[in-house]
Amino acid sequence: MTSTHRSRGSGSQGGFALVLAAAVFIVSLFLWAEARADAPAPPDAGLVRLSEMEESALLIRTVDAGLYIPAPLVATDIALDIAGPVARATVTQRFENPSDAWVEGIYVFPLPADAGVDRLRMQIGDRFIEGEIHERRQARRIYEEARANGQRASLLEQERPNMFTTSVANIGPGETIIVQIEYQDVARLADGTFELRVPLAITPRYIPADAPQFVAEGRNRPAAVPDAHRITPPLMHPDGEPENALRLPVSITARLQPGFVPGEIASLYHATLVEHLGDGDARISLADGPVPANRDFVLTWRPAEEDRPSAALFTQTLNGETYLLAQVLPPAMLGADTQRRPRETVFVIDNSGSMAGASMRQAKQALLSALDRMQPGDRFNVIRFDNTMEQVFPAPVDASRDNLDRARRFVRGLDANGGTEMLPAMQAALVDATPQDTARVRQVVFLTDGAIGNEDALFAAIHDGLGRSRLFPVGIGSAPNTYFMSRAARAGRGTFTHIGDISEVAGAMDALFAALERPVMTDLDALFPEGALSEIWPAPLPDLYYGEPVLMTARLDNPAGSMRLEGRMGEALWQADLSLSDARPANGIATLWARNRIRAIEELRYQGASPEAINAEVLQTALDFHLVSRLTSLVAVDVTPARPADEALAARDVPLMVPHGWDFEAVMNRSPERQHRAALDPALIDRLAPGTPPAAGDARAREGLALPATATPREWLILLGLLLALAGLAWRVAQRRQSTC
Repeated sequence: MTSTHRSRGSGSQGGFALVLAAAVFIVSLFLWAEARADAPAPPDAGLVRLSEMEESALLIRTVDAGLYIPAPLVATDIALDIAGPVARATVTQRFENPSDAWVEGIYVFPLPADAGVDRLRMQIGDRFIEGEIHERRQARRIYEEARANGQRASLLEQERPNMFTTSVANIGPGETIIVQIEYQDVARLADGTFELRVPLAITPRYIPADAPQFVAEGRNRPAAVPDAHRITPPLMHPDGEPENALRLPVSITARLQPGFVPGEIASLYHATLVEHLGDGDARISLADGPVPANRDFVLTWRPAEEDRPSAALFTQTLNGETYLLAQVLPPAMLGADTQRRPRETVFVIDNSGSMAGASMRQAKQALLSALDRMQPGDRFNVIRFDNTMEQVFPAPVDASRDNLDRARRFVRGLDANGGTEMLPAMQAALVDATPQDTARVRQVVFLTDGAIGNEDALFAAIHDGLGRSRLFPVGIGSAPNTYFMSRAARAGRGTFTHIGDISEVAGAMDALFAALERPVMTDLDALFPEGALSEIWPAPLPDLYYGEPVLMTARLDNPAGSMRLEGRMGEALWQADLSLSDARPANGIATLWARNRIRAIEELRYQGASPEAINAEVLQTALDFHLVSRLTSLVAVDVTPARPADEALAARDVPLMVPHGWDFEAVMNRSPERQHRAALDPALIDRLAPGTPPAAGDARAREGLALPATATPREWLILLGLLLALAGLAWRVAQRRQSTC
């Protein structure tokens, strides 16, 4: 019994030694992995390790332990020159390469959906290289040849009318290349207030289930969103943003010459300084310096006198042609004495993951406010959608107290999650069970951030199913997809309302319902003297709602005489005559006309026009007016090669910022792979760690600290672990032999 007792004790000691040795060995392996992580990065991989960083840099984590991809840094300056309602914007992007490798920077960024982008310049040192307009594929070939030859080059491409990509090739180690982009835009006039929106953030697009989000170059692409890989740029996790600095800083200045003495000049979401220069001119700048690129900048101004302008006419003569911009408000008391018509309203609310956080709160509050305005005699329904769809009632029902209370309970219980499968909800909302009903006005109010990539499918559904319905998109959040919203409103013959903050819900919904409840001016037309008009866009003119202006551009053969606007208000005829000789000269009108022409031609595809004819007209117009479009791009190339032939070039996408008030986790849970873009260098695609946030490496913050490579004697610990493991095994064998004796 004594020997047995001794045998168990010694075996326990041997087992303990073996476990201890194994533990030390495992720890040693972990430390060895860290030591390996701090070894020099593999050559030509385009990757770095934290111990190699000698300055601040943005690093994207990969699946290889300790290996990161340095991303180029981009700082943006925006200068606005506003004359009347016309704005000329200069966007300066500074691409900084923080690595010691030659880099191609790729940056996806937003611009106004109706802007005319007509200039690209690349600055290298003191030299400026002017960009040239080419057919898109040709521009891409020119750029790729320059990139391969080691020449510095920049390329500007349109992914959507409000989404563009700047590519800059051959940025040298530690080098900065400056790219300047210029565009023309026009301020929106509503209820006597001018509003100019400058997008700074992109809400990540949801790609439908039949179109995978991660589509690599050269693979078979789904038909639903063939360019999915180009409209899903990488997104920086909020935890990866620097704590004490801006990664994508934006500076904004504006010179405002409205043509009248302005009253209040304000920015809706950013603190600004306003300096009045006299004669109605003003200079605007950001009060607190650069801002993050995570929410739209919106500037508003109105006349000092409360009399709202009734019309603003501007002309430009270019190459012997005269171009007209007309912005006309309806009568101030449009239909105020007309009896309210009962309505059938279908409310659609987006509760997908991109709406999580502030956007969902705004959307719910807006919908509850809308339900409160329903009256006896009205009919309504509520539809919600994420990657599924649900209707409160099978069909529109009377606006009774019980039905409204049931709808309110449904809305209050909504949470945001899942994908943005918008098409089924749009189709369901447009289903009209009583198309012959002329007693009620049928309206669809659609609350969403528009975070979709299959816009074309939605536009086709609106065209096919609109019937007597009118569509009123309500853009929710700090950076909604205004391209989708504005075009959906035009196709649906309604208006677009934007709600960027919870404080705006009441005012925005009141304005929307003022439009919904007042009668529409229909059959609106512009009449010109014989031989005066060449082309007018949009054509035909849209319906007119209370508080909404008519905005049109025209090319004139003879800018003499008067233009007459006329339309029908119920049974009455409305007319207004405007003298063309009173139009003020302004620059950029031709660019706006050409952009409107391209937009109108593109929308003909939903009316049966052939793709070939559309492409031909769009291409020719864009080339004639030096405009970036779906089919044209601007490219600038430095003739002098810069990158040595034996130096490799690595592609780097610039991760975007999360839009203000946006719930990162709620969206990324629906499609985590969308954090990374498939257009990265193919050699690096497999290294990207799916679902992991980027990391911000700041070597300056670690100065004076012992780096992991010198913190512990890893090699000795590994050897010690092996020796202890062998000792434990020997002890175990010896004890077993003793117990059998």
